[in-house]
Amino acid sequence: MSIPDRSNLQSDSFYRRRVLAWSWYDWADHAYITTIASTFFPPYFVTIAAPAFMVTGPVVNEEMAKAIARNTASNLYAFTVSVSLLVAALLAPLVGTYADITGQRKRLLIITTLVGGGLASAMFAITTDLWYLGLILYLTTQVIVNIALGLNSSLLPHIARPDDMNRASSLGYAMGYMGGGLSLALCTALFLFSDHWGISQGLAIRTAFLSVGIWWIIFMIPITRGVPEPAAAPLISGNKGHPFRDTLIRLSHTLRDIRHYRELFKMLIAFWFYMEGIGAIILLATAYGAALGLDTAVLISTLLLTQFVAFPYALMYGRIPDPASKWRNTFVSILIWTGITFPLMGIYVNRKDVVPIPLTFALMMGNQALGALFSVLVGRHLWAGFTQRLDTKRAVILGLTIYILIPVWGFFLHNPAEFFMLGWLVGTLQGGIQALSRTIYTRLSPRSKSGEFFGLYSLSEKFAGILGPLLYSIVGELTHNPRASVISISIFFLIGSYLLWQVDEIQGAQIAAAEEASIEATRAAD
Repeated sequence: MSIPDRSNLQSDSFYRRRVLAWSWYDWADHAYITTIASTFFPPYFVTIAAPAFMVTGPVVNEEMAKAIARNTASNLYAFTVSVSLLVAALLAPLVGTYADITGQRKRLLIITTLVGGGLASAMFAITTDLWYLGLILYLTTQVIVNIALGLNSSLLPHIARPDDMNRASSLGYAMGYMGGGLSLALCTALFLFSDHWGISQGLAIRTAFLSVGIWWIIFMIPITRGVPEPAAAPLISGNKGHPFRDTLIRLSHTLRDIRHYRELFKMLIAFWFYMEGIGAIILLATAYGAALGLDTAVLISTLLLTQFVAFPYALMYGRIPDPASKWRNTFVSILIWTGITFPLMGIYVNRKDVVPIPLTFALMMGNQALGALFSVLVGRHLWAGFTQRLDTKRAVILGLTIYILIPVWGFFLHNPAEFFMLGWLVGTLQGGIQALSRTIYTRLSPRSKSGEFFGLYSLSEKFAGILGPLLYSIVGELTHNPRASVISISIFFLIGSYLLWQVDEIQGAQIAAAEEASIEATRAAD
């Protein structure tokens, strides 16, 4: 009988702990994204800032004045979001490149988290008299969390094995959705039952801000203890001996030689387009639902539903491109089953005036149970040949193809039951597409320049929030129909899928490997 190699067992155990420690950071920062940025801060800010913009007079009655004040506060918030994304997009490549040169990727991540978490908790002080402070704190924390996302992603190629990149990246996104969803659920419960606790809803929201900052810092601890700091990657030539000057020099070299990274650049453009579509749906889903007259409770509940559905599906998505996974055929079958049958259920409930929420959830849960049974018994054989051809890029394109159905379905959306079903379908795709996109980009980037290149990735990701909402608003103004606005979003998925198909992963990975070998040779010579 053979004796297992204990050193390999210990190595595998250490590796799994390291990947898990890295993934906990997504659990940490997504609390800010879902609870503060996406849910509670926007309406709270409009409420506390509107009184500062009240203008009354003989021509304007009180109700009109309140509406104008709320609109002004809302526009100011939207402008602040745009400024924060622009600042983050410009700073992320600089911070990432500096982290590469100095070998401080993890250290800078820890510093930004401590500052960001502290400022997020400081939002507890925001009241009507300090609405401007809220705007400053929100802008700053938005910049910080977006820089932190890039720094965390830059650690992926240093902690994950090349053949395990999809699973590790998907685990991070899955943890993010679970952590963000749990934080949002707890804070929503505090808000909804604030009377039971003897506090105002305003205090409940401010308490949520406080808790998110603490959450962000506490769940950063695993990455500080379980993930080693990657080695520095100083300039190969032109070193000035000053990190800030070297940062500018390296960035200028990269931008000058961008044709050398042609496949990576093509990936960035493709990612930008399809993230415009995904980002527009994320940012505008609640606004669209409100425009159709759906209840606020339905909108928030759907956001929560999406977070928790995304957890298992992101994990499944990470296994789909892996030839060694015995479950990949089954996972592809479940994904396709959901992409086909949920719209069919939508056609059924669309014809109903009222579909009770319990029945809606029974239909969705029953659908998934039946889909799992079908996939295990039949689907894994039915889709076996198709699955064998799914590499990482094609798996992303599969998800984008299904995603096209979401804005098309949104055009016909009629009642809350459909909105819940749409939220479920979004959850099956969103995390997996983003996780595998990060893996593709990682393979096209030199490992020693991960901070710099993920700074550029972050830049592309931040700008992917401009065209989608802009197209939505232009179509809405021209047609005065929100349904026409939402179906227009489909164009981004079509363009993004086409551009992604043009990316040559093999050639791009070879270029990245050659660049990495050159950096390693220079480092060894020094």
